[in-house]
Amino acid sequence: MEEYDYQISWSAPEYEHHEHSADWYWAIGIISVSLAVAFVIVGNILLSVIIILGTGTLLFHAKHPPKILECKLSKKGVSAGDRLYPWETLESFWVLEGKDNARFHRGPKILLTSKKTFMLHIVIPLTNLVIDEVHQSLSHMLREEPQAEPLHDRLSRVIGL
Repeated sequence: MEEYDYQISWSAPEYEHHEHSADWYWAIGIISVSLAVAFVIVGNILLSVIIILGTGTLLFHAKHPPKILECKLSKKGVSAGDRLYPWETLESFWVLEGKDNARFHRGPKILLTSKKTFMLHIVIPLTNLVIDEVHQSLSHMLREEPQAEPLHDRLSRVIGL
């Protein structure tokens, strides 16, 4: 990797937050309680408890707004909040531009592929103001490779998180 001197900073929400109606909470509650009761009837108490705990975590997560992350590209690497991803640990990048359609809003993001086994994909939120600068700077340091948004991000958008 060549030496490239720059520093780009921006602030972005940790994740895309959506306000939910009371109907959404009722639907999640009814579905999870129904599943939990069904698994108790079948005799799988542990899965029933896991579903109830998972639903509680999901509802807690959906209720609270995201933190604002301070993100930065520098000679050291890419940082988001208090996490630094050094250039040596990254393989490639892809910049997803934000999209609006009738059902979903997706803000711009950087998708990074890591060399680490247990943290293969890293998603960092962007703002529209710095997309071009970030793309140019990343292309000096990493290989650009088309990537799809991770499955868990797509699923959370489908269920409205």
